[in-house]
Amino acid sequence: MLIVNEILGNVIADEQWKKIYNQMSCDGKVHAIMFSRLESERCLLLKRLPELNEEMRIDLKRGMVLHLGDILYYKTGDKMFIANIEAEEMMVLKFVGKVHEDALFEAAVRLGHAIGNQHWQIKVVGKTVFVPLALDRKVMESVIKTHNIPGIEYVFAEVGGEKISNERYEHFHNFPHGHNSQIHSHIKERVLDRE
Repeated sequence: MLIVNEILGNVIADEQWKKIYNQMSCDGKVHAIMFSRLESERCLLLKRLPELNEEMRIDLKRGMVLHLGDILYYKTGDKMFIANIEAEEMMVLKFVGKVHEDALFEAAVRLGHAIGNQHWQIKVVGKTVFVPLALDRKVMESVIKTHNIPGIEYVFAEVGGEKISNERYEHFHNFPHGHNSQIHSHIKERVLDRE
């Protein structure tokens, strides 16, 4: 079994690795290992590689995320394994038009409320919000339409690792909580007890 404890580099971001990658690729010695977005966010993962008759154990430091082009394994003249991130259908929301800063702030808060109340994961890149499909398209569309937030447009699109950096999607919960009580709070109780 091949054990990966660290990312050696990235063939997209690092020129030296890009040259090595290009040469190894010409020689047919590069193997792209496909990961889903969820797999790429896990620190500990066992990946079976039936086409290579190998198993790979990914055991990275907590909080590390695989990115498109990350080098998982390299042996000079032998082989190179790189990460590839599968495309995934997402709701892609954009802030459009020329909007005053106050209106933009209000729209962002309202959108955050709409998405946060559904507990959907998000990734923000510039003025674009990426939301992986958590439910049927019609349900997600209904939620956004119900909130009728001016200055927001959305589409559903296949988004892969090459379109956005693949850092962890956020849900903004650092502790367990329930939603059965009358008061819905995401603040730790001990924070509320301060005087």
